[in-house]
Amino acid sequence: MLFGGPGCLTSPTAANRIVEAPNIHDSFGVNRATKQLWEHLETNFVVPGTSHPIISLTIPVGPLPAVLKAVELPPQDYHLDISDKVVPVANGKHNLDFWMMPQTNAPPRPEPPDRHATIFVLHGYLLNKETMAGWAFFLAQAGYRVVLVDLRGHGQSTGDTVSFGQHETEDFRQLLDYLQAHGLCDDTVGVIGYSYGADLALHWAAHDSRVRAVVAIAPYNHPEDAIERLVRELGIHISHRTVEKALVLASERMNIQWADWSGEAAIRQVHVPVLLVGGGKDAISRPDDIATLHAAAAGESTVIEIPMADHSSIEFWFHELGEPVLTWFQEKLGR
Repeated sequence: MLFGGPGCLTSPTAANRIVEAPNIHDSFGVNRATKQLWEHLETNFVVPGTSHPIISLTIPVGPLPAVLKAVELPPQDYHLDISDKVVPVANGKHNLDFWMMPQTNAPPRPEPPDRHATIFVLHGYLLNKETMAGWAFFLAQAGYRVVLVDLRGHGQSTGDTVSFGQHETEDFRQLLDYLQAHGLCDDTVGVIGYSYGADLALHWAAHDSRVRAVVAIAPYNHPEDAIERLVRELGIHISHRTVEKALVLASERMNIQWADWSGEAAIRQVHVPVLLVGGGKDAISRPDDIATLHAAAAGESTVIEIPMADHSSIEFWFHELGEPVLTWFQEKLGR
């Protein structure tokens, strides 16, 4: 749990949980079916080296030391059906069913064209790379080389703390340096991120001219607001004042100013095309956050809003986002 159990909800405890690497504690696991499929794919495809369909990577970064765990998917048909469907439930509400299934009896499809571009895929806060496997395989099957990475302090990556962009931005620069030095990355680079990963994608693009296009799914504006909204969304019993104090302590521990790592601060420095994706029912990365980022964008910016989507479902909303995202990358990375 984000802030620990009952009786431990002091401001210092909450601040520690904000700063500490999520993989130190039990966190939110991946969807069971997705995890099982990923394990099947790793068993059959992921072998260290550069001569196999999926490449396993371990990259040290710093100056705050960490080791990033990543996998690279070369462009090819992985024979996966990636689909979702909106299902009505009681009281006029809806759920989103998402699946990623091997195509065992389907007729063979033509191999996708090599688009000579690499797309990095960044997951959300408290999550891991497996939760973005759908986007990774979707883009790889469309002809892109794809790098799926556990952020520092998440999943299989190391690192004792997170920093909401301060160290992560340098991590990505060093990750890209490594891949280019080893011939594992194309010269044309794009990035797609969800929530925390979306804001990190914006900050990376703001500080690294090699990034040519960004897709930001459910980016927030102010990280401290997003954290407090997450607390409320998860039903964690902690007072507003305690959260406020915790956020101050956390920023001091990370040696950052929250405003410097807002979505708005990043997008004002991004001069490449940005596709902003928001959910009409998103209580964490709210529609007004998306509107603020769109208005602040220094370069080309386009917004897609999915009225029925909330924060947890929007990253899996392929039936409305798949083709627009693919078209965006084809147009912006193909120039």
